[in-house]
Amino acid sequence: METKSHRFNKAISWLILAYFVILFAERAQSIIRILVDDTIGLFHTGFDIYANVLTVLSVSAAIFMLIVYNEDFFRSLYDGKTFPDYSMLSVTSGVLLVSGMVHTEFTIAPIQFGAYGALIVAMILRTVETAPEAKNKFKLWYSLAFLTVFSMAIPVMYHTYIEQAVLFHIIAALTALVLVFFFTLMMRRVFIGKAEDLLLFVPTVLMAGLDSVVIIMRWNEEINAFAMIFAILSVIMYIAGKIIFTVKK
Repeated sequence: METKSHRFNKAISWLILAYFVILFAERAQSIIRILVDDTIGLFHTGFDIYANVLTVLSVSAAIFMLIVYNEDFFRSLYDGKTFPDYSMLSVTSGVLLVSGMVHTEFTIAPIQFGAYGALIVAMILRTVETAPEAKNKFKLWYSLAFLTVFSMAIPVMYHTYIEQAVLFHIIAALTALVLVFFFTLMMRRVFIGKAEDLLLFVPTVLMAGLDSVVIIMRWNEEINAFAMIFAILSVIMYIAGKIIFTVKK
């Protein structure tokens, strides 16, 4: 008989599947439309070469990892007693996320946000599932809130026409890759049930520093208000959380 816990496990797996399917579809439609558009092409500019090749590699690697290394994940979609390998599943999710951090032609941002929303809800449900075993439930939930805000502070890499365009693209690419890496590590801790304190110094400092450079370099061309707001919120949450955690000790 399927229990409430089993249905809960299946719900988490289906939400993660929704993330994969939605982001796969959005990234695929972008690349396909570029290929059939004679005026653009995959290798139109240096930025396009990087963005499109990275997208194809990211999606291809994620599909490979999903099929080869996540057999239990597919079983968990219909068998609530089966737990996927959340560690490998998180890494696979992070590999795919890289493709969403570059703005290719025909990108449909609202669809991407739908994918990210499904992943965030999956993290929330997994936290509900692991909370009873946590030593400090407040730290656990605060950490999840911080991670959610941190994820929104990862700036998407856009094509720019500023004077230092090449330098900007290099820094923007590095920023996206570094922050996705740290987000993936923290997301993994959420899914394996070890996320009671995600207020990590190095990721927060790198996010604040790299985001600042990326935002300031394009300030006169376009202000990335979204990344700026969430970068500031992440820093505020980090400082406030450290103070609260210290006081509560």
